[in-house]
Amino acid sequence: MKKNTWKYGGAIFAILLTFVFVWNFNNTVSKETVISVKAKSLKKDIKNETKSGTTKGMKTAFTIVSHADYTKDAASVYTMYQKAQVVLVGKFEKENKSFVDNGFIETESHMKITKVLKGTLADSEMKNGIDIVSYGGEVTLDTYLNNTTQEPEKVESNGVVHKPKQYSKQERESEKVVSIPEQQANKDKDKNSEVMVFLSRNPAPNNYFVIADAFGYRKINNKGEVFNPITNSYENVDFYSKN
Repeated sequence: MKKNTWKYGGAIFAILLTFVFVWNFNNTVSKETVISVKAKSLKKDIKNETKSGTTKGMKTAFTIVSHADYTKDAASVYTMYQKAQVVLVGKFEKENKSFVDNGFIETESHMKITKVLKGTLADSEMKNGIDIVSYGGEVTLDTYLNNTTQEPEKVESNGVVHKPKQYSKQERESEKVVSIPEQQANKDKDKNSEVMVFLSRNPAPNNYFVIADAFGYRKINNKGEVFNPITNSYENVDFYSKN
C-alpha cells in the first residue's frame, strides 16, 4: 500500500513539475509581444555579462528580433511624456555592458545629463550622469544559454522528435547572440547627438529603464525640434526649449 502511495505521489509530482516548466516557458515567450513601462530591477549581482566590445569579431550564432505592439503609445511625444517617470535631455557617452535578465538581452549605457524635463535627479547624477538600460544588445552564446530557459523537445503528430540544437564548448565561447528590437526608430547613440529620453525608474539610484524600446529615444536637431519616429520628421514640443 505504501509503495502504491509513493508511486502515485511521484507521478502527480512529475505532472505538476512538467506543468510549471511549460507555463514558465510560455510566459517567457509571451513577453516578447508586450511593452512594459514598469520599472525593471537591474540586477547588480549578475555575473554573466558581456562588457561592451568583447563580442566584436565573433560569429553570430543566431539573432533575436523582438516585437512589441507599442506603436499607438509611441505615436505622440506627449503620451510618452505622460507615461514616463523621468524625461531628460542628454548625450550618450558609452555602452557599459550587455547582459541577460529574465531571458532578455539588455544593454546598459551611460548618459551625461543636459536638462531634466520631468522627475528629479540627485546632484551626483546631474554631475556625473546616469546609467540607463534598454532592450537589445550582444552577449556571448555561453552567457545567453546560461541565463535562459531552453526550449524543450518538440514532438510532431507523426512522432518525429525535434531536439534543441546542442552547442560545443568552443561554439559557446566563440559565438554571440544578437538581440534587436524590430523597430529601431531613432535610437541614436552618437556621442555628438543630443537626445530626449523617456525613462521609468526604481527607488535605487542609477536604475533607469528606457520605455517603449527604441521609441524611448528622440533625437533633437539644432533648431530644438524633437524627432517623431512615426512621421519620420521633427516637431516642436512645448515642454522643451533648447534655450
